[in-house]
Amino acid sequence: MSATRTFLLELHCEEIPARFLEPLHFEFSQALFKFFDRESILPVGATVSATGFVSDPLPDFYSPRKLAWRVKGLPTSQSDQTETQVGPPQRMCVDEAGKPTIQGLKFAEKWGVDFGTVRFEQPAGKKEPCAVVTLTKRGRPTVELLAEALPALVAGLHVPKAMRWGKSDFEFVRPIRNILCLFGEQVVPITVDGVAATDTTWGHRLFHRQHPEPVRIASPGGYEAALEAAGIVVSLDVRRARIAQQLEQLAAEAGGRVVADAELLDTLAEIVEFPRILRGDFPANFLELPKEVLVTSLREHQKSFCIENAMGELLPCFLTAANRPDDPEGFVKAGNEWVLKARLYDARFFFAEDRKHPLSDRLEKLKALTFQRELGSYHDKTGRVVALVKALATRLSGDDDHINRALEAARMAKCDLRTLMVGEFPELQGIMGGEYLRHEGAPAEVWMAVKEQYRPVGADDAIPSTPMGCLLSLCDKLDTVAGCFAVGLIPSGSKDPLALRRAGQGIVRILWEMGWELSPADLINTALAVVGARATRPQAETAEALLTFFRDRVAYQLELAGFAGSVRRSALAAGWTNLADLKTRCENLSLFSEDSRFASLAQSAKRIGNILKDEVPGDQFQAALLVEAAELDLLGHLHRVEAQHDLIVTLNNLAELADPLEAFFSSVMVKCEDQALRAARLSLLHRLRQAFLRVADFSLWQ
Repeated sequence: MSATRTFLLELHCEEIPARFLEPLHFEFSQALFKFFDRESILPVGATVSATGFVSDPLPDFYSPRKLAWRVKGLPTSQSDQTETQVGPPQRMCVDEAGKPTIQGLKFAEKWGVDFGTVRFEQPAGKKEPCAVVTLTKRGRPTVELLAEALPALVAGLHVPKAMRWGKSDFEFVRPIRNILCLFGEQVVPITVDGVAATDTTWGHRLFHRQHPEPVRIASPGGYEAALEAAGIVVSLDVRRARIAQQLEQLAAEAGGRVVADAELLDTLAEIVEFPRILRGDFPANFLELPKEVLVTSLREHQKSFCIENAMGELLPCFLTAANRPDDPEGFVKAGNEWVLKARLYDARFFFAEDRKHPLSDRLEKLKALTFQRELGSYHDKTGRVVALVKALATRLSGDDDHINRALEAARMAKCDLRTLMVGEFPELQGIMGGEYLRHEGAPAEVWMAVKEQYRPVGADDAIPSTPMGCLLSLCDKLDTVAGCFAVGLIPSGSKDPLALRRAGQGIVRILWEMGWELSPADLINTALAVVGARATRPQAETAEALLTFFRDRVAYQLELAGFAGSVRRSALAAGWTNLADLKTRCENLSLFSEDSRFASLAQSAKRIGNILKDEVPGDQFQAALLVEAAELDLLGHLHRVEAQHDLIVTLNNLAELADPLEAFFSSVMVKCEDQALRAARLSLLHRLRQAFLRVADFSLWQ
């Protein structure tokens, strides 16, 4: 096996926006491995797919000023490669005396070899001996290949918001100040935008106040330790893990626990070079603000975590990142406390000002706030949601008081969009409306419905905790999806700027978990009727597109629920518009998914489908014509299946059909010459298929 070394490349730049780090690191990793594959110097055990995806992704070495890639096990050189070239027939390359002809000499000259190395043999597919020459291409040192390719690979990165600086024409995300590039202990001689590679890099800015010289990296294996000694933890995963550990430890010391926020944890890991968490305090009287306001203010303005007690109540302290190993004078802590206090004063002012007027006063002001150009203002949207809530609430409840409270929640749902607090923190929309209604003394189910109207906001989020909240959320999302489809705003491919797929998934989640027997088709027709004249596309066309859209969302819901592929495919094909029924069928099919009889049943179901493909069943089933033992046995089993309504028993009866079906197909000719008997047997198979489809399309079971 040839020798291998570790390759290390680091681009040390001015501060890179956090959102660009991961995409740039990933894109260059893919480009780097494509280059390795193309030059036949892939690391040991690594593979690259046809689409260029790397089987073994590189460590996430990036921080605010660094993008780095380390690849272990890279061969020191390419392997020698041989190739065989076939030329003209032997009779054309040498004369009768065995001397080379002009054509033979030209063949040798073409491939840069002496004619004496040309041999004559009969290659596969040739009818006579031909001139053949074997060429050996010497493998090049990997360091040479890297030196040639790396500058172009760096320049070829897709850089969002690229910039140039000085007189340079080179574009990159931020100015490159230093390049560290090693192959083993050898510096790879590359230059990018006038910056030549060395075996040195730079650590934390505070470190270099006392150590003005750059940090030398003797070998790629010592990269992380050398940088940490200089105040930078270059691994994103290590920074994230240390931050999480410190958060838990400091929260426990304060007598509480961290208010979980995975997105904020990722953000902190990306924006700091050294993961040091500090605890700060704020005046306890700010705890009068709603919990969501405090959590959002700390997260958005200070990138800080809140601490809560076992009851879920916030404590007057927070956790934030210092981005340095220490805070000896306490300046970082004090500075964060000072800024946070000012932010919380603003939040308290907004909260007090908003409460000077009832939330309902803002309903008319929604006319000045556009929801979507063709669909009108948020006041128009509120009217449509109210109409949907009324239409669906009357189907789900006969309590007039409950229906009236649901309509009130729908009318108030968007009013907080005109509050100061939501103007400052748009992510609090809905939440603040619920809080303001709670302070005004609105019924609990009303303010809770308003507060939870946007849930679920993702696959991991829970649906609203009350039936009224679920109804309001469903109607709001339904109006958005149906309205956008009606004016031609339909998701395509990876494009979904209005997050309609997420809204559709939320509708399906609510129907799935609440068990409401509201079919997507009925919901679509109701919603399109409410959209009315604002639609710009034909209603039938829109309804068809929405049905396809919701079927995809239902299929994804089955996947999220963890059902096996065979269960999902077969159950969906037998009907999906009644989600409560679909859920029951899938749950029970899963109980039988390992039953070997269903594999045999699947084969029989496919065979039945093929037989009935071009057949039209008769109006009457003449069972008296069936006389053979196998078909009479099958008919008896069919009667038991058709007479049963309990799903578990039906599945047992269907499983018991496996052997009779095999016996039937082994001994009975369905398409016989007797037309009456043939019709009877086809009708028997048709009724069997209908019995299957009450539960699933078993032809799709495998």
